Amino acid sequence: MSESPTSRLVARELTLAYDDHTVVADLDLDVPDGEVTVVVGPNACGKSTTLRALGRLLKPKRGSVLLDGTQLARIPTKRIAQSIGLLPQSPVAPEAITVADLVSRGRQPHQHWWQQWSEEDERAVTDAMERTDVTALGDRLVDELSGGQRQRVWIAMALAQDTDLLLLDEPTTYLDIAHQVEVLDLVRQLAVPTPGGGRGRTVVMVLHDLNQAARYADHLVAMKAGRIAAQGRPGDIVTAELVREVFGLASLVVPCPVTGDPLVVPDAPRITSPRKAATPS
Repeated sequence: MSESPTSRLVARELTLAYDDHTVVADLDLDVPDGEVTVVVGPNACGKSTTLRALGRLLKPKRGSVLLDGTQLARIPTKRIAQSIGLLPQSPVAPEAITVADLVSRGRQPHQHWWQQWSEEDERAVTDAMERTDVTALGDRLVDELSGGQRQRVWIAMALAQDTDLLLLDEPTTYLDIAHQVEVLDLVRQLAVPTPGGGRGRTVVMVLHDLNQAARYADHLVAMKAGRIAAQGRPGDIVTAELVREVFGLASLVVPCPVTGDPLVVPDAPRITSPRKAATPS
């Protein structure tokens, strides 16, 4: 029997609100170490809000988020920045900044007033740019890049931060399908164990596309109305019943012909398309 996954990052009885409007209620979540966790759900169900709380960008109304058993609220900001990297939706780069300069900003949590740049910083930036295939873009302005290139650069900055945990809020937003796959393949590689046998990075990612989530997730969390409707391995939880309950969509769930992961196929439309209508005699 395999060991159950351990969790450095957990949420307990987490309730999140904006003013008096509760968005997430009594949520319990264990983020498996060294795996890709993907959070899915309909709009306004609390996905991004939960991710913000996991990165300490939002203070819980009740409950807590814990890192290594300690509440985030009690951990110094610099230590959190050295442990958790967060890439928000649609980040905006400073004007006229080059790719190399932006990626280098990921090293700020590791610098000290008496040592602004080190060989370790240089190694981390070089490795991050190589891993995301943006080395050749180093002297280019970020504003000049395509959407897919920019997203790889932002991920490179997050990798340069050299954290064990990485939180990504809809990293495929505004990208075409080819660039979506490119970015998701990269994220998938981040969780691959190192050649020395160590764990890969722990990734938590919010996605809209359920089929992409089922394909790339080790652990899938389906949310509805601020609560977790189901969580587990995609093959164990993605069913037509879950899709109907969470998304209100009638569907068939079949094995993907390429990977074998669950593939959600929307049910046939009830309205006949004009081009399929019978031609009058």
